Amino acid sequence: MSHRNIRKGGFAAFALVMATGLSACLAPGTPPGWSSYTIARGAHSASVDSPTGATGPLAGWISPSGASRTYDLVLTPTAEYVLTAPTQPEDQFDWNKLPGFSDCGDIDLARNGAMFGWRWRTDTTPRVLELVPYANADGVHQYPQNALATLSHDDLAALESLRYTIEIDGPVYRFAIDGTIRDRAVHESATLPRSCPTHPADAGRWYSGFYFGGTSTAPSQIHSYMREVTDSPAPGGNGSLGSAGSAA
Repeated sequence: MSHRNIRKGGFAAFALVMATGLSACLAPGTPPGWSSYTIARGAHSASVDSPTGATGPLAGWISPSGASRTYDLVLTPTAEYVLTAPTQPEDQFDWNKLPGFSDCGDIDLARNGAMFGWRWRTDTTPRVLELVPYANADGVHQYPQNALATLSHDDLAALESLRYTIEIDGPVYRFAIDGTIRDRAVHESATLPRSCPTHPADAGRWYSGFYFGGTSTAPSQIHSYMREVTDSPAPGGNGSLGSAGSAA
């Protein structure tokens, strides 16, 4: 994918480190053995609940780390949000974030990091959820002009997972989305540049979670199901500094 939008600066609402608390129970419909993310109404960061023996999600600072992150994730119909009182007029079209990681020695994904962006489009017919690769390079927000993949209401209602992969490859991040939704094969990939092409790919980094925003908070509860695909760079799949929400 050759085109990208480049935006300077960051959102003041994003803190350097955002804690993710443990929820009291798994989100409704969580598949057996999977973890769940829940973003409460009025929140940015998701709480996470993992049953005994679940794989991940990775969270917090991990060092040394791997050069990639891969996970299976189900976005549910709760992602069909509508902002009725946005903080800024165009907040409905801000990019929310799926799990990713920081880079270049930063703990702050808003400066340097890679993740997937997602948003629910209320201005299209039919309405769709868009997914894009999203990276920050020295505070510059980078993402393609067009969506890498889209999911309809029926796609979300099917509660089928896609596999998301982010890999560091020298001067670029490589992104991929793979899987099958309602018998439709999804195989999409793209690249975005890093700001630190010579920084070791296996250096320590902050593993982030499911996040809403943008500047506005979630107008209603949003949850997703997640299963990390990893060789666990840290025992139990958790970072040495605890859990964190996405900051980007």
